[in-house]
Amino acid sequence: MSAMRPDRVNILLVDDQPAKLLSYEVILGELGENLIKAGSAREALEHLLKTEIAVILIDVCMPELDGFELAAMIREHPRFQKTSIIFVSAIQITDPDRLRGYEAGAVDYVPVPVVPEVLRAKVKVFAELYRKTRELERLNAELEQRVAERTAELQASTERLQQSEQRRTLALAAGRMGSWDWDVATGECHWDEGQFRIFGVDPATFMPSAEAALRAVHAEDRGRLSTRARRILASGRASDVEFRIILPNGEQRWCIASAAPTLDASGRAVRLSGVTYDITERKKAEHALRDLNGELERRIEERTRERETALAQLLEAQKMDTIGQLTGGVAHDFNNLLMAIMGSLALVKKRLPDDPRTMRLIDNALQGAQRGAALTQRLLAFARRQELKPESVDVPRLVSGMEDLLERALGPGVRISKSLPADLAQVRVDANQLELALLNLAVNARDAMPLGGTLGIAACNETAASVPGLKPGAYVRISVGDSGIGMDEATLAKATEPFFTTKGPGKGTGLGLSMVHGLAAQSGGMLRISSQPGKGTMVDLWLPRATPETSREGAVEDRAPGEDAVSKTAPCTILLVDDDALVSTGTAAMLEDLGHMVIEANSGADAIELLRTSPRIDVVITDHAMPGMTGMELARRLRESHPSLPIILATGYAEFPQSETDELALPRLTKPYLQEELAAAISAVAETVSHQAKVIPLRPR
Repeated sequence: MSAMRPDRVNILLVDDQPAKLLSYEVILGELGENLIKAGSAREALEHLLKTEIAVILIDVCMPELDGFELAAMIREHPRFQKTSIIFVSAIQITDPDRLRGYEAGAVDYVPVPVVPEVLRAKVKVFAELYRKTRELERLNAELEQRVAERTAELQASTERLQQSEQRRTLALAAGRMGSWDWDVATGECHWDEGQFRIFGVDPATFMPSAEAALRAVHAEDRGRLSTRARRILASGRASDVEFRIILPNGEQRWCIASAAPTLDASGRAVRLSGVTYDITERKKAEHALRDLNGELERRIEERTRERETALAQLLEAQKMDTIGQLTGGVAHDFNNLLMAIMGSLALVKKRLPDDPRTMRLIDNALQGAQRGAALTQRLLAFARRQELKPESVDVPRLVSGMEDLLERALGPGVRISKSLPADLAQVRVDANQLELALLNLAVNARDAMPLGGTLGIAACNETAASVPGLKPGAYVRISVGDSGIGMDEATLAKATEPFFTTKGPGKGTGLGLSMVHGLAAQSGGMLRISSQPGKGTMVDLWLPRATPETSREGAVEDRAPGEDAVSKTAPCTILLVDDDALVSTGTAAMLEDLGHMVIEANSGADAIELLRTSPRIDVVITDHAMPGMTGMELARRLRESHPSLPIILATGYAEFPQSETDELALPRLTKPYLQEELAAAISAVAETVSHQAKVIPLRPR
């Protein structure tokens, strides 16, 4: 590697991959230049604003800003409009790509894999060009300095020739420069045309003097200008001072005065001569550059925030998906266990003697299993995996119908205040889940008001056009507020997280708000919570309005058969398909207790084989989540071979779109289900078969 050159220039290497930056450093190290590395567009811009750069090597494909965007932003800055930019691209470069690069400000392309000799040669050319340009500028500066020195030497030959030459030169500055001369002893002043022009006065009417000039200076700058003049006279050394002047028309202009004293034989200043430069345009350019830098930094910060927000949303979506998958698997297994427990306990309860102590213990066990089922439903609601049955819901009617339940849950210390307008639109949501959500919010509000208070339930029609987290459309906003203790920012940030609770051990699952949040999101709406310590909490539940089409769908209510219909269902032969032996045994026992004959199969393949050898099957009840062949796949196979055979699909959670079951017209049983629900499902398919002219009659046994 060559030694560093004494006149080396800065080369900026921009790439988000450290390995590529290292390879560029090794390849270009032989040039002996100063290599600066940047791993991102933001870091590159920071180097550019602080360092003089000769050549910029940019990778085209970068995650934050690609090479084209970075080059365009660099070219927007006046300082870098002539800086050499070379693109490095690992993809095939097409003519449109080249045109786009050149439009963005590139001077050359280097394809990957990089040929070290080619890259070094190209960078060397532009580095040398930069160096030669700077050398030329230096020579020009030296030439100007020599000219200035020669001019000073000529001016030293005679004072009057110096003054005459100075006035003549400054007069050619087209109003940007003016010269002046002040006799300290007599106070006599001489201004050239440029000086009159800068101060905006007419030479025919204005009498130049030190006092008149000082009056034109901005009030804030007069003291500084006077002090500087006295220092020049006292020290006998030339100096510059920057100040503002106010023209007769009120316009403000920026100036710099360069003043030098003339000394007599005793070293005392007897004259003060100088040049005034009008730098107003330069000041405007500086302000514009500062504004441009600020705008550039603002745009970089905005893009960074946008990308960070998008990344955070992606991570949140991935987290929710992961939790959903985990929750679904847990819910399926947990519901299978609850299915076996609840079914067995119900059958045991029917067959045991009527002993109050025993019945109380069995009821307690059943209540525990039902609480476990409710906990599973809350987990599924949070993970947006619960099975929803959306319909058109009249919110005022729903709230009115559950008012007694709310009063019992809240107790006598909490007053309910309602504001539900008559013209409130209907919402598209699962009515049972909405009731559960409102009850959860009410219980949370009660716990936040230990000394009593007011629970407010209000609703209004809303139209969302640019509400974060909502698709544009028509909504109903249901607000549930309390006058309780409220939450601080830290608690509010975690309020909807699963299992987070402030109620203490054994007093809350931490799934109430999580369930409401999941219901809102799964229904196409959102949940917003606002709270302050000591000022209560307001929960806004946004739900989409029901359209005329969905209103007609929601008007069709599920007609579950009553106890009479269930009891009148004729005994039949049922093929029960489930890979879990506990669930299969418990369900078979419930079916036999209802008077049906049960044939069990532990897989979809076994079920198909049994149907082939046992044609006297009246109804099939199948689990969905089974290895090898799911219940949905089994149903499709049976629709092809036995198109009229009634099939009931049982599932632990909503792991497939409702449209698939709708397509096959499959009734659903959600685990864990009770014997009454099982009987109702069989009664419903039996009724369907009878309506279809008994294509497969249910045969009594």
